Amino acid sequence: MKAECEKIIDTRKRLPDFVFQRPFAKYLAIEYAHVYGGGAYGEKFVSVLSSISGICQDESVNYMVLDPEPGDTFWEQPLSFGVVSFKSSSLAERYTLVMNPRNGISKVLIGANLGVFWGSSLKWGIFADRVSWELAVIAISENIDAPMIGALRCLNSKQVTSYMDSQYHWKKSVASDFNRRFLENYPI
Repeated sequence: MKAECEKIIDTRKRLPDFVFQRPFAKYLAIEYAHVYGGGAYGEKFVSVLSSISGICQDESVNYMVLDPEPGDTFWEQPLSFGVVSFKSSSLAERYTLVMNPRNGISKVLIGANLGVFWGSSLKWGIFADRVSWELAVIAISENIDAPMIGALRCLNSKQVTSYMDSQYHWKKSVASDFNRRFLENYPI
């Protein structure tokens, strides 16, 4: 699975650097909270994943934890391998059941600092950073109709800047550096 993921996402890189292996037609930024599998946020995120997966004709949608790495001492439960794969046809029903950080079968999201999603078509990817920036970036191919992402509140460049300024209000230079580098890499 990691080799497949590496075809679309450079797992060694971190935001605000360009984390994808190639340029995409469109980039969208969302708050990390959408990634969680429960409540209204989770339902909207699953709806978007299902839409993208359907448009791209993915057989599966995959999630992999980048930090902490599977095998680190964090992973105490033997079922936590750090990778989850869903058949696209059952994604909407299974995502919340598996990924909800409180009630899900897998506790993979509860301890994930960094994680990535991608479809088997390799036409899209999502890089999600919980610990540093509380931000996720969606990269989509030109053949995907971006308005179907409307279920999520996507952040424009002004909103990303404001969001980072509020996250790092105590250290403006960190927010300023992130904003500059992020917006250079992701034309949102």
